Amino acid sequence: MEAGQTENMVEGQRQRWERKRSRTARDLLMTERQYVEQLELINKYYDEVFRARCGNLKIAQQGICGTIPSILQVHRSLLTSLERNSSGSGFEKFSQYLHLYKKHADCIDATRCTVQTQTKKKKSFARFKKLQESRPEFQGRTLEELLELPLHRLVRYRHYLTDLVGNNFPGSTESVQLNDALQAVSAACDYIEDAQQLQENEIHLQRVQKLLKGRRVRIATPGRRYIREGWLALVPPSGEELKHRMLFLFSDVLAITSPCHPLHPINAQKFCCRAVYPLRECRVERVLGHTQSQGGLISLSFKMEKLLLMSSDQQDMNSWYECLLSAVRKLRSEGSADSGGSQSHPTIPEEPPNTSGPPRGPKRRHVTVLREDSGDPEEATRKRMRVTDPVEEKKSEPQSQADNGAGWRCVVL
Repeated sequence: MEAGQTENMVEGQRQRWERKRSRTARDLLMTERQYVEQLELINKYYDEVFRARCGNLKIAQQGICGTIPSILQVHRSLLTSLERNSSGSGFEKFSQYLHLYKKHADCIDATRCTVQTQTKKKKSFARFKKLQESRPEFQGRTLEELLELPLHRLVRYRHYLTDLVGNNFPGSTESVQLNDALQAVSAACDYIEDAQQLQENEIHLQRVQKLLKGRRVRIATPGRRYIREGWLALVPPSGEELKHRMLFLFSDVLAITSPCHPLHPINAQKFCCRAVYPLRECRVERVLGHTQSQGGLISLSFKMEKLLLMSSDQQDMNSWYECLLSAVRKLRSEGSADSGGSQSHPTIPEEPPNTSGPPRGPKRRHVTVLREDSGDPEEATRKRMRVTDPVEEKKSEPQSQADNGAGWRCVVL
């Protein structure tokens, strides 16, 4: 009796798997036909017709479709396998050409920029692009939107393969093939998502760099990630009025800026960078705003300075607190992991003490402090400050004082 019930349960489970697998296979086949039709249209009007009509343009040699013509050949073969109900072997062959999707993701941003540039420069290309986008087959979608179709489709393949693997007979040949294809597609999706995040981060860094006045502060550096920006009130320690500042938070530094004069002929829409603080030595504390109230206050403690940031919007303040705390923790965890390695950091060799004569004082050098909010251009040249050389300062100061402020320096710009 129990053996019969067990067989009925196993048979019922197999039937449920088969129904779900058949439903997923039908949906996959239907959407694959639509996808191949869209690729055919893109290849016809934006590659073949473009090369025939605009062959004299330099852009016609490299094309404006990325790797879509090559991707189309792969999907024709995949569609044939799906129509023959051999999805396992079809996706096994398909996983061998995933490098075309990676290449398309790497060059899609450059292709989009090239299309936008040629649209502004060449009237013939602008007319051709407008004519093709007005075709009813594309349903009002622009060329830039059509270029993203392969990337969206690859993400859908991951969902389809997950359902097919979960509703297939374990241990079968088709299940093994689908599982291998799922791992390959997932790795390609992760690669594309990372590439898109890097492109978006680069766009944000370049945008912030253009917002800042002058070129003294370099924002777009390798390895730096943009996190967020917004207005906050800076509470001065001397009891003066609040100073509203625009803050730009990155993965390693916090930039505090102020708006330039609104009547400036060039920099009216830009910001003047006041200071850049490293987050590695930062300690974040919430002073006010633990409970539901109007706004909050955050304390940022560095080795040589302490900042108080305030906002009347508690939700915005909580978001700033979480972003700052997360950035500091991640930076410290990466720093501790790097310090635990076998490589040692280079140190500055110390020179032997000068015993032939009286001790010499530290060398001094003049550094101009820019006051970028002032309208007088000569004010920046008049205001100077003395900064001691770090090597000489280390030799002249006692060891206790050197240890007190080592590893941190804030430059006011």
